[in-house]
Amino acid sequence: MIYYSAVSLDGYVADAAGSLAWLDAHDNDADGPLGWNAFDASIGAMVMGRGTYDWLRNGPLAEDDAVWPHRQPCWVLTHRPDLRAPAGADLRPTDEPATRIAEQMREAAGGADLWCVGGGRTAAYFHAAGLLDEVWLSVAPDVLGGGVPLLPVASPARLELLDVQRNRDFAALRYRVVRA
Repeated sequence: MIYYSAVSLDGYVADAAGSLAWLDAHDNDADGPLGWNAFDASIGAMVMGRGTYDWLRNGPLAEDDAVWPHRQPCWVLTHRPDLRAPAGADLRPTDEPATRIAEQMREAAGGADLWCVGGGRTAAYFHAAGLLDEVWLSVAPDVLGGGVPLLPVASPARLELLDVQRNRDFAALRYRVVRA
């Protein structure tokens, strides 16, 4: 399971209002180092928190004729299964334990990688269960001063740097999660 995210230089995945609009000012090559296109092709299933899903539905996918941009099945962590699904979405609302969700995702992914979309609390949930394997970050040259933290963990996370490259405006970092 890979936590793949953009992050500000001071460690936030969204600003204080929960927006990602600050990322729009930056250039990133989807085919470049740790770029979106190769990553997306390697993913067989994804999971996100309800807050991330609601942000998508109320922002980029707010229109009634919006089409879901992902081919993979998507688990959405929620206690309220009232998801307004856009066209083409394979959404699976759940409040099951992280280990059970990961098991279902692996089965659906057929050997492909799993994507922990986020937000930070969702990544922390899977990290606490020992299920995050890697963290891929596109670090933007912004200091937000607050917002949604990258990984708000109750216990420390130790990462080993596997790769660092430049992707236009971003530092592209790939880490392995070190298990105790």
